[in-house]
Amino acid sequence: MTGGNAYVLVLLFATPVPTLTENLSRRRNLMQNKVRRFAFVLALPLILRIDSPAQDSMAGVAKQRKSSTTTIALKITKKDQSVMLRALSSLVPIDPNAHATGFFVGEGLVMTSHHVVSGKLSTHKKRMLGFKAEDELRVQAYVNGCEAKIVKVDKEADLALLRVCSSKPTQRLKFQSAPNKDERMLLIAQPGDQKMVRLGNFKGQYNFRGNEYWSVKIEGQDGFSGSPVYNSNGEVVGVFCLYDWSQGIALLSPGVKAQQFLADYDASLLSQP
Repeated sequence: MTGGNAYVLVLLFATPVPTLTENLSRRRNLMQNKVRRFAFVLALPLILRIDSPAQDSMAGVAKQRKSSTTTIALKITKKDQSVMLRALSSLVPIDPNAHATGFFVGEGLVMTSHHVVSGKLSTHKKRMLGFKAEDELRVQAYVNGCEAKIVKVDKEADLALLRVCSSKPTQRLKFQSAPNKDERMLLIAQPGDQKMVRLGNFKGQYNFRGNEYWSVKIEGQDGFSGSPVYNSNGEVVGVFCLYDWSQGIALLSPGVKAQQFLADYDASLLSQP
C-alpha cells in the first residue's frame, strides 16, 4: 500500500496562484511527461517480446491479464471522528490519501490483501499520513469511483474480497498450485493511474511469523500490495502481500490459498436461502 504525505498537501495549498505564462509552461511540461509515460507503456510489451521466447510468452500474459488489475483508492481516517465530521466528509468528493492494487476474480468481485483494508498500519505509515502512532484507523476503499464493500477476509492468508460496482464481464482466473524453482513470474500492479509490469523468478517457500508464503525475486514498491503474480500460462501464482527490501524478495499469499478463499466465498453464496 502506498500513502501520501500530509505535509506535501500543505505545501501544495500554500503554492501561489501561477501566472498565465507559468500555466502554459506547466501544461507543455505535463503533456511532454504524459507522452513519455505513454511511450514507456507502449515500449514495455515490445521489450518483453524481443528479449527471448520466454519473455515473449510473458508479454502475452501481460496483454491478456492487464485489464484484470485495478487500483484501489483508500480514504484512511481516524476511527474516533465525531458524527458531524463523518457526515461532512461523506458530502465532499472522494479524496484518497493512499492507493493499493487489486484484481478482478469475478463480475463485480475484486481480490486484494487484507492488510490493505484493515487499517493496521505501521507507525511509519501512520506518520506519513499525518496520524499518531496510537491512532486507530478506519479505511474506505474505492474502485472505479465507487465505494467497495468488504465481503470476506482471511487475516492469516492476508486476503480480502471486495464487492464493487462494476458490470464488466470477468473470466474466472486459474491458479497454480506448485510453482517450480526459478520459474518465470510476472506481476501486474496499479497503485494509481498507471499499470506497472515486473518480471521475476520463483524462489520457493518462505516462512514469516508462523505463516507460509511463496517467495519471488522481483522488484517491488509501495502500492503493490494486492497485486496478482502470474506464471507463463496466465495462472495466478499468488497475491503480493509483503516485501523483503534487503533481499529484493516479494512474499505472496500462495495461489492455492487464494483459490480456496474464493471457493469458500462461492460456497457461502450457494448456502444462502
